[in-house]
Amino acid sequence: MKLLITGASGLLGHKIVQLAIEKGHEAHSTYKEHATKLRNPVKLDLTDKNQVSETILKLKPEAIIHAAAYTDVDGCEINQDLAWKVNAEATKHLAEASASVRTHLTYVSTDYVFDGEKGLYSEEDSPNPLSYYGYTKLKGEEFVKEHAYAWSIARTSAIYGWNPTQKLNFATWIIDNLNRAKEIKVLTDQHVSPTLNTSLANMLLEIAEKNMTGTLHTAGASRVSRHEFALKLAEVFGLSNSMIRPCRTDEMLWKAKRPRDSSLSIRKADALLNARPLEINQALEKMKKERQPKIINAF
Repeated sequence: MKLLITGASGLLGHKIVQLAIEKGHEAHSTYKEHATKLRNPVKLDLTDKNQVSETILKLKPEAIIHAAAYTDVDGCEINQDLAWKVNAEATKHLAEASASVRTHLTYVSTDYVFDGEKGLYSEEDSPNPLSYYGYTKLKGEEFVKEHAYAWSIARTSAIYGWNPTQKLNFATWIIDNLNRAKEIKVLTDQHVSPTLNTSLANMLLEIAEKNMTGTLHTAGASRVSRHEFALKLAEVFGLSNSMIRPCRTDEMLWKAKRPRDSSLSIRKADALLNARPLEINQALEKMKKERQPKIINAF
């Protein structure tokens, strides 16, 4: 299958390309300024409607997985124009372009479309984002539904895993600090469904391969507080938890509001997918075995 994957230099996109190649797919990975070392790099500014349209018409992928996003929650609150262009407008461009060649589009969305008052949200629950980040991602969902020919919206939560760019995510931030015996403060009152990038990438590829339609929660199978996650990670990786300090959300000096419990119900994904969501122990053991990934060369 010929795939176009956006955000291929990031934590999730890189893993999607890596696994797609392993599965024998023809994977094309987009970049804006700095060419990736992945196979079949495609220079593309997703905020440029004409460029998106021309690229899709020329490449004619059989499926698109849109993993690129501006995910800095506070950054989106401050730089709202940029957040709108990257998370909402660019998604609209992709949806329209994919429809022009009747290509299936999988859009990676977020648990932050919910307000966190309920937790374990199902696909049928009504979104109510607290932050501008969540709002722009929700608008992206709406644009996909409105403009795409065939589509799937895959909501996820707190993605973590080894990142080839060395940019830290929640799990690697914990590992890095504990290895240096540096104290970290971790929230006890924010609950999420932590999602290993490898697990999520496998789910997204299956969705694309099957041309699945509709909204699906593709997250980890365990609802935990961030503090519980940190303790479990320390246990699995054999690190001391003595430097993990509990804290609460009202101590945080955030620009944007975060949902207190944005955990996702994965019952639907568990029933429909062969690549089922992983429980936290399974996911962390898998991450431990993976170690740091190697960069895939272009040749």
